Amino acid sequence: MNAKISDIVKKFATTPFLFVGSGLTRRYYNLPAWRGLLEIFARRVKDDDFAYMSYESKAKASNPQAGLYPKVAELIENDFNEKWFTTPAMRQLNEAYLKEVKEGVSPFKAEIAMYIQSHSGLVGEYRDEVEKLRTISKNSISGIITTNYDRFLESVTDNYACYIGQEQLVFSAIQGIAEIYKIHGSTSQPDSIVINEVDYLEFDKRSAYLAAKLMTIFLEYPIIFLGYSIGDPNIQKILKAIVECLSVENAKKLENRFVFIEYEKGFGSVEIAPHTMTFDGKMISMTKIKLENFALLYDALAEKKTKLPVKLLRMFKQEFYNYVLTNTPTANLRVAGIDDTRVEDEELVLAIGKATDFGLKGLKGLTSNEWYRDIVMDDLEFTADELLEFAYPSIIVQTNRLPLNKYLSQATKDFPRCREDAAANEFENIISNSIKKYRHRVTIPDRSVKGIIADKQNSFEKATRLIAHLEQNEINVDDLESYLKSIFLNNENILEMATTAEKTNLRRLIRIYDYLKFAQK
Repeated sequence: MNAKISDIVKKFATTPFLFVGSGLTRRYYNLPAWRGLLEIFARRVKDDDFAYMSYESKAKASNPQAGLYPKVAELIENDFNEKWFTTPAMRQLNEAYLKEVKEGVSPFKAEIAMYIQSHSGLVGEYRDEVEKLRTISKNSISGIITTNYDRFLESVTDNYACYIGQEQLVFSAIQGIAEIYKIHGSTSQPDSIVINEVDYLEFDKRSAYLAAKLMTIFLEYPIIFLGYSIGDPNIQKILKAIVECLSVENAKKLENRFVFIEYEKGFGSVEIAPHTMTFDGKMISMTKIKLENFALLYDALAEKKTKLPVKLLRMFKQEFYNYVLTNTPTANLRVAGIDDTRVEDEELVLAIGKATDFGLKGLKGLTSNEWYRDIVMDDLEFTADELLEFAYPSIIVQTNRLPLNKYLSQATKDFPRCREDAAANEFENIISNSIKKYRHRVTIPDRSVKGIIADKQNSFEKATRLIAHLEQNEINVDDLESYLKSIFLNNENILEMATTAEKTNLRRLIRIYDYLKFAQK
């Protein structure tokens, strides 16, 4: 079965782009589909089993211009916002999203963003499948286009650049490699979410610009549609806009580049067949693959690799682009002498402008906040050896403790002082005496990471504090990792912006995560 998918992948001239729909995060996060999401918010407006049906009936009677669901969303949003402003008990937003509303964002969109974020927890049975997706993102996928609002794709890709909304994508110098294009917005910017009728009409009005921006990608890369039904209106509209820009001959060239993955529950095999769509007399032919187990697709894609990680290829393209545009060397391209022992034989040494020995002095200026963030997000461009050798001695002077287990587990050299410091910070030593004293006196209805996060009474400060009151065996490290990543994805500068108490709590949780995740390695 898998060999047949592999045969299709082998024909690709390059690694593909994924075009991802909501089916993927319904699978991995168990998030509701579009209608299910609207049903939840209709019920928050009217506590009535028929609340959603009432809105749908009104929407059908109004002759919707952009489809049924956008009109339903518009009707719900109008009532929801009116009630939200007059009923404080209805509000479920954290401080960051409340700030967005104060700056003019629709409460409906902010609450949707908050709901999705708070319910974005990985379904355990798909953990291995998600790891396969994470692995192939390194050098078997060129990039991702998605209509999803959630941040699943950001969390599983290898430091891909992310462009949110139609406007940001159209007006940015995209590189077409290691990038995510969130064309319907993101929970990180609730105002960008495309959901109501006005949003969709505006999106459709600008679709020609989006199609033109994506044209190079559609013509140069294989496209795998994943997480959509084959008749999804979002896909139909985008393909129609693409086809309108092409001649019949060029539209035919897409035939071998488009693959549509059709999910069918309980389908124990793989079925591969041709499929054709027609738009205004122009046909697009593609390959349709029906399956239930996405791991079969990921395994096949893993056989098609770029020689360098895609995030590195993107960095090169971006830096070359900046250099050509400005004729000025940039700071992000590191230059090393050819005899530098840190450069392996198979590694690429690149110089732009005057080549000088690359120094690691910049590491000495690394902050403790950057160190803590990297433990979770893994976004520093330095090796574990470099961080432990050059950065740690400078940072530890400024702070009393740093998480070390991640870097020690990855290091190729021995760092006795770091190992000694790490050994002195086992789980119970991370927890303060006051927390130990009151650990079982504090009321925590569901003693788990997910339980504390799900408790709507828990603010960010309270949630990060209460998790540290759990016993070691009560903390699921994967749930903790997902929560910490969601915090940084929601606000990458949280450690700079947080209050003293919030910063203390968050750093403590990162040390706990570092110990539980990496100490045994």
